[in-house]
Amino acid sequence: MMLRTELTPFPWREEIGLDEDGVGFALRMATMNGLTFSDLARHLASPGHLYLPARASETIAFMFGCTPERLKQAFVVRRFHHGAHAADFLGYQFLRPYHLRQPHPQLCPACIQENRRAQALWSIGLVTSCPKHSVRLMDQCQCGRPISWRRPAIDFCECGLRLTTDDQRALTADPRELAVSHQVARLVDPACQQVIARPPNCLPCGFDGLSIDTFLRVLWIFGIVEAGQVVSHPRCANRLLSTTQAAALVCRAFDRLVSLITNRPFREPPRIPMPALRALYNECTESGDRRFISSLISRLHKRIPSRQLHRLTSIDPQFSLFGDADEPSS
Repeated sequence: MMLRTELTPFPWREEIGLDEDGVGFALRMATMNGLTFSDLARHLASPGHLYLPARASETIAFMFGCTPERLKQAFVVRRFHHGAHAADFLGYQFLRPYHLRQPHPQLCPACIQENRRAQALWSIGLVTSCPKHSVRLMDQCQCGRPISWRRPAIDFCECGLRLTTDDQRALTADPRELAVSHQVARLVDPACQQVIARPPNCLPCGFDGLSIDTFLRVLWIFGIVEAGQVVSHPRCANRLLSTTQAAALVCRAFDRLVSLITNRPFREPPRIPMPALRALYNECTESGDRRFISSLISRLHKRIPSRQLHRLTSIDPQFSLFGDADEPSS
């Protein structure tokens, strides 16, 4: 079926789910109404578009009967912030839009099997696991094709295989991935996420008060440089990581952060991209975020003294977030 020349509401209409992705909602509703993603893209973006832009959300809401404001929040809205690219998603600000997987979705085959809906949480790049089913998210079908929004239905790949546990092999997620994905879900909106058990591996105290943007950037800073790299800076600062690459980053960041905060020995000295750490500190506007970053910088400087870290520790004396007796009280 082709999209009507003059848009009118379609027969199958529904409200977007509280935890549903905006593009995923559009794909799901298009299929229910006999449309294809290509039909939507041709009318609302361009014939070759791999995703639907946020500007299309009002039209999609009219077509499929959901609340425009709720739908727009479930789209990645790109904008400029102080001369640099930023994005809004789920009501939160992301100062590094490459943390959002706009054109390259990932999914949990068990969730797709259960309710045929794409969760908004899956569009956050460092969410690499499903806390409900304890499996690694997928960004590639068993046929080898990358998963795309431009597919026949929410639960089908272009090759004809189902994107459910019927045809996809679900891999068990690393406990460290589960801890991070659980924490992201809590920071984004605890009330709108499924009720899931707290994972056995948890991040230490101190992370609950962070903004989602700061939490993701801390993970990226502590995990982006691999142990065997010759230089201590990212090989590519803003490229989209595959789910497998993001999972490895998350596990490295988890190990390094837990060792730093709990005062355990490092497996290897962590390599921190200092320009990214300095930019994060300078761009933090929430007092809780600044205090957290100050605490990490102070701990890093005590464990691995450096001139750059010393310059940052001299900015702000509030280094007692994690409650060490040897640190001065704020």
